[in-house]
Amino acid sequence: MSQRKLDPDRLRALEEERDFLLASIDDLEAEFASGDLDDADYHELHDDYTVRAADAIRSIESYREDVAAARSERSSGRSAMWVAGLLVFAIGAGWLLAQATGERGANGQITGEIEESVRQKVLRCQQLGGQQLIQEALSCFDEVLDEDPQNVEALSYRGWFLVLTAGTAQQSGQGEAADQLIASAMVNLDRAVAVDPNYPDARAFRAVVFEGLGEPDAACEELDVLSGLDAPNIIGELTAPVRGRLGC
Repeated sequence: MSQRKLDPDRLRALEEERDFLLASIDDLEAEFASGDLDDADYHELHDDYTVRAADAIRSIESYREDVAAARSERSSGRSAMWVAGLLVFAIGAGWLLAQATGERGANGQITGEIEESVRQKVLRCQQLGGQQLIQEALSCFDEVLDEDPQNVEALSYRGWFLVLTAGTAQQSGQGEAADQLIASAMVNLDRAVAVDPNYPDARAFRAVVFEGLGEPDAACEELDVLSGLDAPNIIGELTAPVRGRLGC
C-alpha cells in the first residue's frame, strides 16, 4: 500500500456531505408529514438522498481505514522512539489535565444535581483520566459523545487517553494493539480538529502523535497552526520540546 497522509480537508468535506444529506432527509420527512410534498417527489428524493448518504458514510469509513493502515505501516520499527517521546509528553500532559480540570472546575463544578450538563460530564471524564482511571474515562467520554457527537473537548481528550493507552501497550510488547489504539485515537483527534480547527489541545495532541509516527512535517504543521492560536501558556510549554526536537 502506498503511504497516505490524512487530509483533514478531505475528511471534513466527506463528513459535511454526510451531515447535509442526513439533514436533507429529515427535512424531507418533515415536509412530507406536513403535506408540503407529494408522495412521488418524496419517495424519489428520499431514495436519492439515502443512497448518497450511504455512499458518503462508506467513503468516510474506507478513508479512515486506509489512513489507519498506512499509519500502521509507517509506525513499524519506531516503537522505542514513540514510547520515549510519548512518556516525556505524558508527564506534562498530566499537568495540563490537572490544571485545566482545576480551572474548569471553578466555573463548572459538579453540583450533585440529578441531571448533569454536558460540560459537567466532560469535567468528570477528565477527572477520571487524571486519576489514571483511563478505561473509565474512555467510557465516560463515550457517554458524552452519544449525547453530543460534536463535543470537541470530549473528542480531544478521548483521543489523548487512547494515545496514553497505546504507549502502555507498546511498553508491554503489544505492538499491534498499540497501532490499533493510535488509529482510533487519531480518528478522535482528527474529528476534533474538523469540529473546531482552533481548539489548541487537539492540535497539541496531534503534533505529539505525528512526531511519534515519524511524520515531522505533519507535526510541524500542527505546531505552526498552534502558534497562531490563543492557547494557554501551558500548551506552549508542553509542545516546546517537540518543536525543538523537530526543528520546526
